[in-house]
Amino acid sequence: MSSFTDSQLSLIEQFMAANDVPAVAATVVRDGRVVHAGGVGSADLSTQRAAGADTSWPIASVTKSFTGVLAMQLVEEGLLDLDAPATDYLPDLLVADPQTTARLTMRRLLSHTTGLGRTGHQDRTREEAVNPFPTREALVAALHDVVPQSSVGGRFSYSNESITIAGRIIEVLRGKPLETCLEDHVFAPLGMTRTVARFSEWRADSDRAVLYAGSGIGPYGSGTRHGEYEVVELVEDYQTFLSAGGIASTANDLARYQIASMDRSNSALGLSGNALAHMQSTQHLYGDSGWGYGFGYWIMPLANGRRVVGHSGGLPGVSTYSMMIPDEGVGVVVLTNRSDVKAIVLAEQLMGDLRGPLWREDTDQPLPIKSHWGAPSADDLAPYTGAYRFRRGPAEVRLGERGVIINTPSRYDGPSRDLPTCRVARDRFVCLTDGHVVEFLRDDNDRVVGFLNSGYLYKRID
Repeated sequence: MSSFTDSQLSLIEQFMAANDVPAVAATVVRDGRVVHAGGVGSADLSTQRAAGADTSWPIASVTKSFTGVLAMQLVEEGLLDLDAPATDYLPDLLVADPQTTARLTMRRLLSHTTGLGRTGHQDRTREEAVNPFPTREALVAALHDVVPQSSVGGRFSYSNESITIAGRIIEVLRGKPLETCLEDHVFAPLGMTRTVARFSEWRADSDRAVLYAGSGIGPYGSGTRHGEYEVVELVEDYQTFLSAGGIASTANDLARYQIASMDRSNSALGLSGNALAHMQSTQHLYGDSGWGYGFGYWIMPLANGRRVVGHSGGLPGVSTYSMMIPDEGVGVVVLTNRSDVKAIVLAEQLMGDLRGPLWREDTDQPLPIKSHWGAPSADDLAPYTGAYRFRRGPAEVRLGERGVIINTPSRYDGPSRDLPTCRVARDRFVCLTDGHVVEFLRDDNDRVVGFLNSGYLYKRID
C-alpha cells in the first residue's frame, strides 16, 4: 500500500520507465511527520514481491551523515575536537606524506578534503574474493603507502577511506564497535527498528530489495538473472567501510532520521540545534557558486537564501537519495534497486511537487549555477581539454558554453555520460546536472595533468 498522490505516483512511474528501474521506495516528510510513503514495482522480480516503505535496502553513502552525527555527539560531549590532529586519537595513523598525516583532522575527514581521494582500498574490498582489509584497524594500517592526490584542504576529492578513518576514531573514543555506536546512539533513540549496520542482517531480511544491474556489471554480478536483469550480490563483508556506506534501512526509517535531523529544538539524536546546523552547513565551498559539502551532506543553495541538504548513495545494484530543506521542515527519501541511476532526479521532482520547484522547472534543464567567472572563452578552457583515463576507462574533456564538458565512463554498468559544467574558480567546475564538483590538477610547470571526479584521479594521456 502507498499513500502517494496521483502526481507523485506519475513522477515515480515515469522515472522508473525512463531509467529502467525495477522498484522504487519513497517517503515524503513535512512538519515532523511522514505525509506520503510507499513503494512501486518489484523488490524481487523472481517472486514479484512488491516494494514498500518498509522494504530494506542498502543505503550506500547516505550512511555518511550518520557518521557525521556520531562525530558531533562526541564533540558535544567534549570527547572530540573537530580540528585536532587525527593522530591525537589514532597515534599509528600514517600516509606516505608526513605533512598530510599531520594535517588530517575529523573536519577534513568528514568533508572529503584530506587530499586522499579514493585510494583503491575500497575497490579491492569489493572486487577480491577475500577482503584484504578485514577490519577498520587493518584498513587504517594499510594506508601508510598512500600518496595523496592533492594537498589537505586544497581540493574536494570524495574519499571513502577518509570516512573509514573517521569511523575508526569514533569507535576508539567510544570504546565499542562502530556497529554498536550506530545501534545505541542513532537507531534505537529514533526507533529505526528496520535499520541494521551489517549487510548479513539485510540479506536475512524476508522483505529486502534484490539488487539489479544490466550487462557489463563485471565482478559485481552473481550470474543469476531475473528476466532482463542480472542479480547483484554485494560482498559478504562490508564492515570495514561501514562508516562510508554500510547501513541498510527502509524509506520509513530514513524518514524518521530526517525528522530528527531537522529538529533543531528537541532532536531525538541528542544533538543541539547548533550541532545539527554545523554539520549541515558548508565546510568546503565549490568556488563562488554557493554550492559545497558539509559533514555527510551536499549543501545546495536556494534562491530564497535557504538551502537543500542531501546526499546520494550508490553501490552495485542500488541508487539512493535523501534530500531535506531544514528551514522548511520538508524531506524526501528515494531508494532504487538499480545501478547507475541518478536518484537525485526523482528526489528533486518529488520535492518540487511538494513545495514548488527548487532550481528549475524541469530536471532536464541545467542547474542555474551562478559564478563571477561568467562565460569563459575557448582560450580560457583550452588547457583543460583533451584525453584522460582512470581505472574504468578513458575520459574526454571538451569545450562547453560555461565550462568544460566531461565525458566519463560508468563506474558500474551504465553508459558513458556527458557532464556539462560551469567554471566557478580557476581549476574548479560544478556539474550542471547534479551540482557535484570536478577539480583539475596542475604540475610544477602549471600544465593541467589530471582531474578529480567523485574521488577518482583521471590522468591526462594526450
